[in-house]
Amino acid sequence: MNLLKEPDSYAELGGTTFKTATALGGLAYETPLAISWKSRSLVAYKRDIGLGGGPIDGQPREIDLWWQLAGSLGIPYDDGRWSGTVQIAVVSPACGAGGAGGVQTSTGPRATLLADDEAAAPANAPAAVKGIIAAGNQIVGKPYVYGGGHGLPLNQIASGYDCSSSVAHLLWGGGLLPLNTDLTAAEFEHWGLPGPGRWVTIYASVNHVFMYVAGLRWDTHNAAGPDDGLPGIGWHPLVRGDAGFVVRHPAGL
Repeated sequence: MNLLKEPDSYAELGGTTFKTATALGGLAYETPLAISWKSRSLVAYKRDIGLGGGPIDGQPREIDLWWQLAGSLGIPYDDGRWSGTVQIAVVSPACGAGGAGGVQTSTGPRATLLADDEAAAPANAPAAVKGIIAAGNQIVGKPYVYGGGHGLPLNQIASGYDCSSSVAHLLWGGGLLPLNTDLTAAEFEHWGLPGPGRWVTIYASVNHVFMYVAGLRWDTHNAAGPDDGLPGIGWHPLVRGDAGFVVRHPAGL
């Protein structure tokens, strides 16, 4: 594996082979983990192993993050030396394969807006993208409530959502956020990796966050005008202005 081409990687420590590197429980190759440092979180995949070393400051050395991954979380690299304690969690299965009961698919490279205001995913989209769209379809048309949806596990459907809680629900549906994640719009400015993604691109500011999934916008209002789909939370077909927003994307998408 060329980790320069797969920067969203971590190593499970403890041995010199994938069989003997068991510090985290002997995880299978490509096991996804949500890794958090302070207010930042992203999903990484096991693609390496290593011996590690003895405890430091009473903390065991169990996981080694690829340096680009560490940098995207804001962890000081310090020439690869000990950086401190990260939080890890097994990511939830994608809603499209479990909690949301699947998603309709369509031909073509882009997601499609359906007559019932739900979306169909491209048939060739990754499972994570289908899970995101399935989770969005769960809450299409929910009322906008400032602060709504916060403080709840992401698999629990709230009576109302705001921008950041709705985006978090969708990312959980794709297996990209742990169940108990609770992010604000401003915190999404630092989530994931910088720049646009191939499948998912997040636009975040201090006051608002929205995203494009397979070319279809998820937003809390029809910011691009009266032909922009639902007036509230849901899928919107038009491109809106992005001045003042930080552009981020999930690793690998």
